[in-house]
Amino acid sequence: MPPSNRRKPTPPPLGEVRQSQVLQLYGPGAMVDLPEYAVLIGGLDFWNERGSDQIHEPRLLRLARQATGAARVDLRTPPKEVDPLRNISGSIKALRFPEWSVVQKAIPDREAFGITCRARLLVHYNDSCIKDWKKYKDDEGEHPLVPVRFVMACPHGHLSDIRWRDFCFNQFGCKNDERLYLLEAGTGNDFTQIFVQSHSGVTRKLADALIPDTKALGTCQGHTPWLGRHSRDPERCLTAGEPTLSRLLVRSATNAYFSETISVISLPDEAGALDRRVTEFKDELEGIEAEAEIAMALKFNPRLRSAFAGVEPAVLWQAIATQRGGSTVESTQPKDEELKLLIGPMDGVTSSAEDSLFEAAIWTPSQPPGWFQTAIRRVLLVKRLREVQALVGFTRFTARTSSLGGLPIETAQGSRRAALAKDLRWLPAAENKGEGVFIEFDPATIAAWAASDSVVSRAAQFHKAFENEWLQSRGLDSSDFPFPGAPYILLHSLSHLLITEMALECGYGSSAIRERIYANPEIGYGILLLTSTSGSEGTLGGLVDAGRRIVPYLERAFERAQLCSNDPFCSEHDPNHPFDIRPTHGAACHGCELIAETSCEQRNEFLDRALVSRTVSVHDDSGDPSFWSFINPEANR
Repeated sequence: MPPSNRRKPTPPPLGEVRQSQVLQLYGPGAMVDLPEYAVLIGGLDFWNERGSDQIHEPRLLRLARQATGAARVDLRTPPKEVDPLRNISGSIKALRFPEWSVVQKAIPDREAFGITCRARLLVHYNDSCIKDWKKYKDDEGEHPLVPVRFVMACPHGHLSDIRWRDFCFNQFGCKNDERLYLLEAGTGNDFTQIFVQSHSGVTRKLADALIPDTKALGTCQGHTPWLGRHSRDPERCLTAGEPTLSRLLVRSATNAYFSETISVISLPDEAGALDRRVTEFKDELEGIEAEAEIAMALKFNPRLRSAFAGVEPAVLWQAIATQRGGSTVESTQPKDEELKLLIGPMDGVTSSAEDSLFEAAIWTPSQPPGWFQTAIRRVLLVKRLREVQALVGFTRFTARTSSLGGLPIETAQGSRRAALAKDLRWLPAAENKGEGVFIEFDPATIAAWAASDSVVSRAAQFHKAFENEWLQSRGLDSSDFPFPGAPYILLHSLSHLLITEMALECGYGSSAIRERIYANPEIGYGILLLTSTSGSEGTLGGLVDAGRRIVPYLERAFERAQLCSNDPFCSEHDPNHPFDIRPTHGAACHGCELIAETSCEQRNEFLDRALVSRTVSVHDDSGDPSFWSFINPEANR
């Protein structure tokens, strides 16, 4: 065949990621391995703000200010690539971390507690033999360095190198300057087979750092190296009033970084249009300090007079105060406002214009079955939506709990989120366009089902486990996080089953479809399945087309819930089981209900397919709590 004249695709630059990846995986404080270095993503003070664009989303801005406590913080995209025309010389700065490395040089095996181990020299970056962080130089030449894979951290996000000499000699503030070796026996994945040894033979197991009672790594000193090499948190690091113990952390482990984000679906309303104009003319409105000054400012500024023609001074001042973070209006749960839009009339709300934020159409099946008419009020095909997400902080080891409305929960006993910057002036945010399908359930049917004896009994099991185990393990009480209730668990479980079924045909993978569950007895009930990306791939029509086949999808989801490959063990699980501690799971496991955590709004918690369909462990004498049996009595005959 003749040689092709096509150019080979140019590989992306090293370290290039999408904006959504920055928010989820590579935000401030995240540890990243590059081919020759291990780095720590710097705080927002090290990011090139000139390379980012402002994002307008008033609702998310209010929530972000509420979450961070910063009165005048803005939403901006992560910095873009280098742009010589705009004199942008860099994007996101990363700092070298950790400062300890192991030398890739063959040295004789050493013995630890009678075990022969491979040995590698453990060195600090300021060792006189270290050259440019890359090479270790001795009489035999230069040898490559590999960053040590173990560091220490605390659940509040603080991070630092392990004080290896203190650990080896079991003496804090140790002055011994002997050479140190990292010894490994076996594959290196068993901490009991990893040792730290001095040149003279003093040895300690790395597994000692995993035992809290030994306090082997000492208490957390609040180090925040992503904000600067010698930076520390000004507040003392405490957990439940006691000094927080440092914990061993593998840099590449999945629990090394949990980003905390909040997101909203943009609402197409006139208030949003006014807020956009306030943002656009922010600099010219800066001098206005009171409502009484608005009339004078509009009189002498033709641009302002034209932009805000017909707007009452009181309304304009409220928008200005909100933009500056001075609004006294109490913010509601973001999902409640979205639910009101999705169940409300579509006339005058949806638009097919190219720049519209929301486009949807009500769809009704031609011959709906009886159960559909009983349970489903309507199906909404969302052809276009805009989702905006902002990063507000992060933790390590465990993710912080958010409310069902999507807002982070602040408690004295729980983990504190780590700071993103010393001087927080803006937050990284990303806007994605997408599509989806919304299923509105009949509130009267949900209420009647939830009031049945079998559902009340099943919900009581969950409530007991929720109060006794789940809340206590997170340092919460029922006022911080009320019990979600049987309707939420039902919708959440059905949503997971629907995602699995729809992913088989709609063209999107299951990890690309996400959920938003709405369960407010005062407003309504619904499931929104959506997909969104920063490009055009989020609006290809796969989910909208799947919405037109929602009846067979729902029937197959109800059928899928009846049997799991792990039955009867899965269906018989008790949330209050003393040994299998899964207090928010009923009949739910990886074989049936659990999906990718990126798709689930509650990290795969509050699931039970027994509330969706009748399982093999449900008998007539014990009562059937399933929704499918309630709306379709013929299903189990």
